[in-house]
Amino acid sequence: MTSRRQFFATFAALLPLPAAAQAPWGVVHELVGDVTLNDFPLTRQSALQAGQTIRTGADGRVWFSIGTDAYFLRPNSRLRLDASRSKEPIIDFLRLVTGALGATFARGTRRTLIAPTATIGIRGTGVYLEAAPDVAYFCTCFGSTELSSTATGQMMESIPISSERHVARRITRDAGVPAPFERHTSEEIARLEQLVGRPNPF
Repeated sequence: MTSRRQFFATFAALLPLPAAAQAPWGVVHELVGDVTLNDFPLTRQSALQAGQTIRTGADGRVWFSIGTDAYFLRPNSRLRLDASRSKEPIIDFLRLVTGALGATFARGTRRTLIAPTATIGIRGTGVYLEAAPDVAYFCTCFGSTELSSTATGQMMESIPISSERHVARRITRDAGVPAPFERHTSEEIARLEQLVGRPNPF
């Protein structure tokens, strides 16, 4: 006969864990068109983990979250998910080879976002990045970021933001110059925050 203690232990095991205690595997929230995970079709049941590559085709779009970080990828994008520490499953190192990425990150653990022309240090921030071989468009939508040259590793700029939002740069291999706020919206960034249970940052 099952004791009360065994019953409650079993019941508690079925309850969802708090966000901070959940395994860092990803959840696919929205999936449209041609999207692959390591060259196999991505599905809503796919477990996103470090060491994988997500690609979107010409009609592909995906919104997903990993732990308390949230992302969207636009068509014709390629994103590599990695962990900076091989024995830990936390995805904190992301490489956007090409295409467009929107992302919001939980406060605390540092994340690193790599594009062909820039390395971006992130902590508790919302960003939008478009990557091409010779130039990147990068917007710090809220929070703060640090921009370094991918080619030399030298710091180009630190962008702290308090009341000002959507500070954008066009980044070549040598420099970043101011750019307009374009091709993404505050509503998209707010929706990413909503996916992981955070309030509208704007």
